[in-house]
Amino acid sequence: MFSLCSLPRAACVAGMGFALVLVAHAQAQPAAPALTEPARTLQASDAANPVPALQYRSVFADLPKGVEEGSGDWKAANKAVGQFPRGHIDLLQWEKARAAKPKEQP
Repeated sequence: MFSLCSLPRAACVAGMGFALVLVAHAQAQPAAPALTEPARTLQASDAANPVPALQYRSVFADLPKGVEEGSGDWKAANKAVGQFPRGHIDLLQWEKARAAKPKEQP
């Protein structure tokens, strides 16, 4: 038996179905775009015509700036983190010890 596809039969059949869908979509496309205003198209195609300048706007302008407005002292931040040399477990023990202390009443 002669086969055009070297893949298993199910894969070949699925591939042929996909190809038919692509052909159907390609045939559904219009042949050429409709020119509604030929004079404006000709005007736009002339390189001598002036083009309005584009206004620059950064893509990052609308991004959130963060929670903090300013920057803090990085040395103080490193010192604060350095009090927990074993990481999260030291932080948990510090929180537990802090919660066990009685709070002072004014």
